Amino acid sequence: MLDKVKQFVKESFENCATGKSVEHFERTVYWIRQLKPNADEAILIAAYAHDIARAFRSTNSEQTFKTHELNDPEILEEHQKEGAKIMADFLEERGFEKDKIERIANMILKHEIGGDEESVLIKDADSISYLEINAPKHIKKLVVPLGKDKVERKIRWMFERISSEKAKQIAGSFYKRAIDMLESG
Repeated sequence: MLDKVKQFVKESFENCATGKSVEHFERTVYWIRQLKPNADEAILIAAYAHDIARAFRSTNSEQTFKTHELNDPEILEEHQKEGAKIMADFLEERGFEKDKIERIANMILKHEIGGDEESVLIKDADSISYLEINAPKHIKKLVVPLGKDKVERKIRWMFERISSEKAKQIAGSFYKRAIDMLESG
């Protein structure tokens, strides 16, 4: 099922207004495997599809960031709920196992804030991948229209929300690089 999910996510982002690549999702799965080498398919699916709701929104990141605080709890909650529903519907339509669908939906539903071991794992891998892949892009693309302070708050929040010490250690060099890029830019 993971391959079907990857194809769905890839096609969804190719056809959306955000034009986001799947590199962040691929690296999120990579970091899941580093943090939990025995992660099962349900965890890998949730990791790959955690941001699927972004493919179905009508605004891009820059527009969203201009009108809301970067980590607005209402926006995060809506993003999580919509993503969980999209993936649950997708998996149900393909006859995937109900108990795994529930786990995947729960992980996506809590991937921004955590709440249980699996959701925290997704959150931590998402943060590492964000700092590695997305933060440099946000610095280059969003600092001028949004302001350095707003982008810096997003980067700091993504690092500070990491729960596990192992994930913090991995993310540390990416975080430092991002902060250095902000300060030199």
